[in-house]
Amino acid sequence: MVKMMASEVSDQVKKKIFKLISTPGIEIEDIVKEVNLDNDTIMEILSEEYLKNDLNHGRRICCRF
Repeated sequence: MVKMMASEVSDQVKKKIFKLISTPGIEIEDIVKEVNLDNDTIMEILSEEYLKNDLNHGRRICCRF
């Protein structure tokens, strides 16, 4: 496993992570083994993408009324 900053990961690897995470039945641990990155780096990449694209569409995550 390689510890890297999310900004150091190539676009090709990021695309592979996004493809794997969108595949039903694939867990984060499977992605860690597939792309040879540590769990923290993968979670950082996914959270950056979430924040960049506002995947919540402006809604609150918790405390919805």
